[in-house]
Amino acid sequence: MDTLLSALESAAVLVAGLTVRVGLLLIVLAVLSVPVFLLLTGMKGIDAIRRRLVGVMRVGRLFWSDQVYYAPSHTWIRPMSRQRVLVGIDDLAQRLFGAPMGFKLPQPGTEVREGQPLAEVRTAGRRAAILSPISGVVTRVNELVREDPSLVHRDPYSRGWLVAVMPSDTAFQKLPVGRTARTWLSNEEHRLSRFYEIQLGIAAADGGDFVEHPPALLTDEQWQALTHEFLANPA
Repeated sequence: MDTLLSALESAAVLVAGLTVRVGLLLIVLAVLSVPVFLLLTGMKGIDAIRRRLVGVMRVGRLFWSDQVYYAPSHTWIRPMSRQRVLVGIDDLAQRLFGAPMGFKLPQPGTEVREGQPLAEVRTAGRRAAILSPISGVVTRVNELVREDPSLVHRDPYSRGWLVAVMPSDTAFQKLPVGRTARTWLSNEEHRLSRFYEIQLGIAAADGGDFVEHPPALLTDEQWQALTHEFLANPA
């Protein structure tokens, strides 16, 4: 009997010890996970604040900014001063490309003309020209985009800008901005949906989320039609 009680006591001690050890391990894991959680939520919070500062909001399934001018080639212009603007591509344009992708950007000092190629994007074995929405001289390029093209996917209106330009005129101020731009971009979203439905025979929305169609799904002729319709590339 004493042997049985001793064995039960030993088992109880062993179970209690294991329980304490497991509890301590869980506490340690919880403590270690707190900084990671705070870092991740903090980064999301910072991104949200950054987007808000540049006026980024939703329109349908796309994001738009009320602080930029929109060009028909789905590029945007944000005035930074009287002699400097930033140029990038909008949320619809970045959705046309599958990741990973790379950009060929001009060198500082390059003179650019409205409607002429400003940059080139490469994705899934395909290329497309990004047309300049403004005339002027490139004063700076975004090296971060060269190193990490996914910035254009994640943050097209802020960290994903392409080039800074010293404009030669103020003609860009006639482009859509504010509510006019919002309506235009919403119409463009519907037009892109119809394009995919016609070209691929499938809807561009699934459960309310925008379905992205990487270039690999398109034939050469369809890719050419896509870039012509939405990036103003030559037919």
